Amino acid sequence: MSARLASATASLRSLSFKILAGLRRAAHFIWRAAIIVVRLLLLAFLTVLVTAWAISTPKDHPYRVLDPDSRDCNMRIGENGNYASPAWNILAAYGNAENEAALKDEAGRWDTRFQCAIQRHEVPVPRADDNNRSNALGYTLAFLEFKEDGEPFELIKDPHQLFTMNELTDRVSYIERSSWKPITQLEALNAHLRSVEKRTHADEFGNAVKHSNYVIVFVHGWRHDASIGDGNVTDLRAYAAHVARYLRDRCIAGESEHCGREVTAVYVGWRGARLNETRLHLPFIAMGNSVGALLDGDASQCSNGVLPSEKPLCWKNWINSWGDSLASGVVTLTLFDRKPVSEYIAPHALMALRKIEQVLSKQPGTKAKQRDNPNKMIVIGHSLGGNMLATALKDHLIKAVHNHPGANAYFYPPLGDLVVLINPAAEASKWTDVQRAVWEKVAFFEGEGDLMAGHRFFPAHQSPVVISVTSAYSWPPGGIRPGDCAIAMRQKLSLLGQDVNSPDEICARYKQFLEAKKPGEFIFHDETPNPDERACGALRTPFALDQAVANIDRKKKIGIKSDLATYLAFPLFRGDLRPLGAMIAGVARDLRAACENFSLPENRQDQRALRFWQRVGEFVSDLPFQNTDIESSRTIGHLDPPRSSVNLVDTLRMPARQLGTTHEIRSIRWAPPSQADYKDIPADPSLNCAVSHDWLTRARRAQTNGTQWESAMLALPLDPDSANPRGSGGHPAVEMTHGFRLAGMLPITRANDPFWNMRAYDDVLMSHGGFMFSSFICAINQFVMDRPTRWPLPTPPAELQSPPMPPEPNRPAADAPKIRGRAK
Repeated sequence: MSARLASATASLRSLSFKILAGLRRAAHFIWRAAIIVVRLLLLAFLTVLVTAWAISTPKDHPYRVLDPDSRDCNMRIGENGNYASPAWNILAAYGNAENEAALKDEAGRWDTRFQCAIQRHEVPVPRADDNNRSNALGYTLAFLEFKEDGEPFELIKDPHQLFTMNELTDRVSYIERSSWKPITQLEALNAHLRSVEKRTHADEFGNAVKHSNYVIVFVHGWRHDASIGDGNVTDLRAYAAHVARYLRDRCIAGESEHCGREVTAVYVGWRGARLNETRLHLPFIAMGNSVGALLDGDASQCSNGVLPSEKPLCWKNWINSWGDSLASGVVTLTLFDRKPVSEYIAPHALMALRKIEQVLSKQPGTKAKQRDNPNKMIVIGHSLGGNMLATALKDHLIKAVHNHPGANAYFYPPLGDLVVLINPAAEASKWTDVQRAVWEKVAFFEGEGDLMAGHRFFPAHQSPVVISVTSAYSWPPGGIRPGDCAIAMRQKLSLLGQDVNSPDEICARYKQFLEAKKPGEFIFHDETPNPDERACGALRTPFALDQAVANIDRKKKIGIKSDLATYLAFPLFRGDLRPLGAMIAGVARDLRAACENFSLPENRQDQRALRFWQRVGEFVSDLPFQNTDIESSRTIGHLDPPRSSVNLVDTLRMPARQLGTTHEIRSIRWAPPSQADYKDIPADPSLNCAVSHDWLTRARRAQTNGTQWESAMLALPLDPDSANPRGSGGHPAVEMTHGFRLAGMLPITRANDPFWNMRAYDDVLMSHGGFMFSSFICAINQFVMDRPTRWPLPTPPAELQSPPMPPEPNRPAADAPKIRGRAK
């Protein structure tokens, strides 16, 4: 007995020693692994820190402050308002690339001249076209730069010498303030805008045409500044050239008010790029060029990595993308300090833009007369530039909504003629707070007040005053459900043929199908030999949904390029990991067709991969201590109204939370996007931008109370009147929808609401910086160049009105009972 006890004791002791030894080894392994992880994290942190120090951009350093009157700029303005020197056309020969022009044309001193605060550019026309468009496109580029504390920069005499205090004093030593010479960039810009209104030219009939201003203000965002060669400066020049083309074409078409309009593009610069990414990117560019020369062969057979394409990436572009990914990873941390800077500068930038409004006679006190003001102004903010504008205007908009009287009173723009936020990196609360202010004024449900008064809170001729456009991550809002795919009837509709292009055609095919169908083939369970219009009408939603799903599948094959910077990076910056978790969980699922996401793949390896990524995504989404306030962690364009859980896409219900995105924008008939070369802008026929007068009024009239209007479905053209002698125009350059097409929800705003928060497809707005598609440039400027709504004619003065007819006495009806005696 004792021997057995001793043996058992020895076994237990041996087992305990083994367990302790195993625990020691595990603890040792965990300790060493932790040390390695900490060392790697410390090494990564030090690498990022050293890299950030080595490639940091200078603080409070201006790039475009050279005096316009200096020898290199030579932008002196004569008494008649004309410039003494010709415009520059150098960039048309170098693909709109400043660095390349300065490098290859050293004799022109372009590295210095591109520092001018005011620049006049033109794009020559290679040859006259059928419409006799032979004149070069001209525009002016101006810069407004701000320090990190919001202070402006003064002009300098030359790149290496500042003005002395005596010289600055001499510039303002005039009794007449109008004779002062500019000291800051803003003063130089305002002097230019005033000179434009002094200019005139004679038309073909000898009549004097007075000039006016068309101002495009662009506030850049994160990872950009006003340095020479910056991509956003390049983009703004292309924008200005596009608008100059549109105005010229309208003048030729008979829109005489555009004949004297001059385009001025204003670039609002600040230190949005704290790191110089070019220094990180250059080695990869050199490596890509070398490898690409050896392995790429015919470059036309591979994708450039910018536009969606089924072609593979070239080695050159593939290696370049590695450098771009490395630079993006390193600079991501700068979002933490760049966003507060954009918000600090916001009121200073707004004051500067208010001064431009004053010069253009567009200050708030004159808003009611702006329709007759020939000067136009559109303000665009991208990324953190959109955050800057949203921060500056939020309180103004809330106060304006609270003070709005309703009853068909027009709501005037808060800044210029239109404010456009492109992929704004701003909290959704900066938009939803304005929506709540409107919500308090407008009745949406029975019992809240007069529903019709809600439709009239803004007038039928109300145009949008603030538009936010964001490249959406999912379609429709909330994604596709299994029931949606059932409604789409993809397999059943395929029985009717693959080349159906319209609902009317599918209805005709359906009738033919019933006549020749085989046993067991069907569309509807309750089909009849002679389908009526009700049965054909029932096919419209499945057909539209099937087409939309097919388009999403096509895009997934080549890659949907949504704005991941505001969808993913911004929530991470705000402490919300749920979008990242949802993306990880959907990696394997989203690579397949939209309506195949709801069944497991047949391959077991694919099943295991799908389950693995789903578990990882769920783990990330469930991490504790996250910021769960979606209005502070999501951006303006990535907060969608929740779709009802009790309906499908063909049943429309009002969302329980009426906050977030409000409209959709996409290309016409899913057309692929196009981006023009700078030199081709003057004459490329694909860049034509049609006149679009009255399109918004006609779209609203085609629907009851205008709800769910579609820019593709317009009412009949309106008759000309004294204020609109040329009558209605055509459609806008893109398709826009009030609410969401095939999303199973009603619009959360009234049809006349002036605040549009638009979800964009990647064929209109691609990724974070893909706002250079010609259709998009045309569409946002059509709101300002054209008259999208038809205003009612003004009521004639009282002295010109006919006197009212005296009212007729009340007479009893013929069959009314006769009452004798005194009425009680």
